Amino acid sequence: MGYVLFLGLGRVGLRSLRLFRELVRDAYIYAVDRDPSVGRLLSGLDGVEFHVYRPDVLIELVERAKLAVTALPSSVALNMISELVKRRVSVVDVSFFAEDPYVLEEHVARYKLVFVPDAGLAPGYSNLVVGHAVEELGAVETVEILVGEVPLEPAPPLDHAITWNPSDLIEEYTRPARVVEDYEVRAVDPLESVVEVELEGLGRFEGFLSDGLRTLIKNVKARYMREVTIRRPGHLSKMKLLKDLGLMSKDPVRVGDVDVRPADVLAKLLEVCTPKDIECLAILRVGVSGPSGKVLELALLRGRPERPAIPTFTALVHAYTAKLVYEGFVESGVRPLESLAEFKKGYENYLRSKGVDVRSETT
Repeated sequence: MGYVLFLGLGRVGLRSLRLFRELVRDAYIYAVDRDPSVGRLLSGLDGVEFHVYRPDVLIELVERAKLAVTALPSSVALNMISELVKRRVSVVDVSFFAEDPYVLEEHVARYKLVFVPDAGLAPGYSNLVVGHAVEELGAVETVEILVGEVPLEPAPPLDHAITWNPSDLIEEYTRPARVVEDYEVRAVDPLESVVEVELEGLGRFEGFLSDGLRTLIKNVKARYMREVTIRRPGHLSKMKLLKDLGLMSKDPVRVGDVDVRPADVLAKLLEVCTPKDIECLAILRVGVSGPSGKVLELALLRGRPERPAIPTFTALVHAYTAKLVYEGFVESGVRPLESLAEFKKGYENYLRSKGVDVRSETT
């Protein structure tokens, strides 16, 4: 029996833990979160021990764990993961932190650990599809990733449902998006232009360039690469207005006698005021082309209020990756999912077993 630490039990982390428990029966799980009420949600799960986060408690648990599975806010994720690695614990992470995960490469190599960053939907499963396509095609010219969660019906006021950390959602609209053009990396404002998207059988959408290429920029040589996050038509003009008004800024503003960060206020309002009980569709389309052909994969997951699409899809990838690392299948090192292409069929079969519609073709 091995000990596994789950750190961060929010929209994704809690689902990841439950899925991992289904996949791996011989592990003993330490579950840690700042919110004491999370413990009640874990009652009835065998071999799971809940702890409210405190630094001293975490240090004690880390001493016993062989693997940490993390789902933390992007603002704190890298510091926490760095501490775990320095304490000689392998990590499978799903946090959308801005920093380069390879900054931990020296410590990971020194202690012969495994660190899998971005083990989610996109970045994450999208990387796996690209890595597998590169193995099939060899040389690659273009990579395009389309990803998003769209309500099946209009969802005012923003035509979007907040099903994961709203602060990290805001990051998508503010963090410069890196794209590759003629082999050169360029950073662009995500909301500087709208990308028109037409998906056969699904309809018309709009999209914005988002910073989801991440480790693909380092590990895949292509002339053109981009990730586009898709939304229902009309959504992006509303988000641009909020950004232009300064409501996505992290710079403090004095209101009366209190300093507040507009982005924190907006995140709270998004959580409170946007609809929750609606059905959404998670969409991922990855296209990779090269001189020898083209690979196209489309993955769809229809969500329900009790099983939202993006958090569920993300947790499925997170949990399955943690299973692979726990069972010793992943070689040591910083191992983003594009380097795990050999496991593509296993991921695909697992996703299908959980209701994800995966369609692939090579031409």
